[in-house]
Order: sequence, then structure tokens, then C-alpha cells
Amino acid sequence: MLGIDLGSNTMRGVVMDENFKKIDSFEFIIGAAKNLNESGKIGDEAILRLKNALTKLKKYDLKNARAFATAAFRKANNTNEIFENLKNEFDINFKTIDAKTEARLSILGMKFGLRNLKMSGEFGFIDLGGASCEFTFKNYFQSFDFGIISFYERAIENPLVMQSALKCPFLKNTKNKRLKLQAVIKDKKLLNLAFKAFEEVKFMKKMIHKMKCKNIVLNSGVPTTLVSLKQGLRYDEYDSNLINGKSLSKNDFLYLGLKIWSMSENEAKKWVGSMRKNYLVAGCFLFYSLLENEKIIVVDEGLREGICLEKVISTFS
Repeated sequence: MLGIDLGSNTMRGVVMDENFKKIDSFEFIIGAAKNLNESGKIGDEAILRLKNALTKLKKYDLKNARAFATAAFRKANNTNEIFENLKNEFDINFKTIDAKTEARLSILGMKFGLRNLKMSGEFGFIDLGGASCEFTFKNYFQSFDFGIISFYERAIENPLVMQSALKCPFLKNTKNKRLKLQAVIKDKKLLNLAFKAFEEVKFMKKMIHKMKCKNIVLNSGVPTTLVSLKQGLRYDEYDSNLINGKSLSKNDFLYLGLKIWSMSENEAKKWVGSMRKNYLVAGCFLFYSLLENEKIIVVDEGLREGICLEKVISTFS
């Protein structure tokens, strides 16, 4: 079974057998949500990257793949045209799924990862993508209209009027997040991005606090990349076995975000991948603004595994 998750920034896929064993996996940077807010369309460059990726996957049975697309393709007004073209060229059937289905399948994949780690308990699940963010805890679910690409583009296009940054050294250790940001960030563009993140996540943060969600599972590209970076792994050395079950703290999002921002484009390509630097930093500040004292657990599994698991389970039920 081949499951493909065509997201707003990446296309990820996994091949699994009937025993839930992973046989192969892949990931390609597509950038489907780039400029979507402005144009309302998936851009030509993203379509070309998508076609180039599918060309590399012709060794698989694309005709029988379960290929699902998420937020950017829900929003774009040229999705049907793109998918018809891909059907004709690659004989692959992409289906756009709604946010609730996306969250359900993503959680199925995350729970599969937790089970393999022999971790149990009561967890909240957050899947931050390129153009949306889904939060699920117990019977509560909500999809929020922000992602690392959509947030970054809105924040950069509409900067805040910022006061001069405070220069008191002791503020680097303050528990007040906004004061800490002013103490450690000198770049006005980055400080604007960081401050805007607080407004973006404020409703979601209230929900997490209200529900007293203490354990959070994250699975998207931002947390998995940060865990990999913390271990000194280059982008081409990424190994999900070294990611699953690792923890992050709220300050990891701040300081690793600053580290990525300070990288040159060549350094960033080496450590976090091409076309990802600014969006990863945006995601870092969204998580830094959102999370407080929750225990944060990172798993690599998500929607692509959930797509396969649902099919295998339905086949034998």
C-alpha cells in the first residue's frame, strides 16, 4: 500500500505492507501554499516541483496509491485542473480531504508511532502544516487557518510598528516571552515575525489551557527538523528512528529558530533543506508563542501512515 500526503509545503509518502511494516518512505519539498494568499492558485513552480517528484516515483504503483491533498489544495481555485492533469500524465488519483479527515488520519498515524514507542496516556495532537493547523484533544477538534507558509507571508507583508528593542541583559532569562524576544532578537524583521505569532495562536492557546492539555504530540516538519538539528544531523542524514519519541521544550523553538535564521542560504540547505529556512523559523515562533509547560513529544508518523493504516484496517475489518 502506497500512501501519499500532498501537503501545503511537502509531499510525503510511505509504502506499508499488510502487517503495518514500513517498506519505504519519501519526502519532497513542493511549496504549494507559497503566494496562495495573494493569487488564490497553486503556482506554476510548485506544480513543476510536484511533477518532478512524481516522475521520480514512477517505480511505484501510482495508479493504486491512496493520494490525499490537504489545506493548500482545499483553498486553491485551480486544484481540479491540476489533479486532472496529473491523472492524465501519471495515472494517479489525488483526492482533497477536509480538515477533520486530515486530523483523524494524522492522529491515526501518530498513535501508531506512539504505540511502536510503547507510549500511552492522554495526549493532545497538533499538526502544523503549510496552510493550516489542526488541534485534537479527547473529543475536541479544530482546524485553524494558519500554517508556516501562510503565516510567514501575511506577517512579512504587514509588518508591525515596532518599538526599539530593549537592551537589558537580564531579560534574556525572564519568563515573560515578549520581553525575552526583545532582549535576544536584534533583527527587526524577525522580531516582527515573532511578535505576530502571539496574535496568530492566541485562540488555540486558550483552548489548550482551558482543556488542561499537559502532553502534546507534534509530528510536522518543524518539530521533526528541530529534533534532527539538535542531534547534529544534516537534512540528507534525517532518520525517523532518531526522531521518534524525542522531546522539545518551548525554548528549543526560540533558540533553534534563531539558529536557523542566522544561517546562510547554503548552510540552511545543508542542515534543514532547500526552500525551508524562513518557513521553519515562522513555525518555530508559532510553537514558541503557543506552548508553555506542556510535555512535548515528537513523532515522525502522521497523515501518510494514517492513510495506509485506514486502508489496511478497513480491508481486514
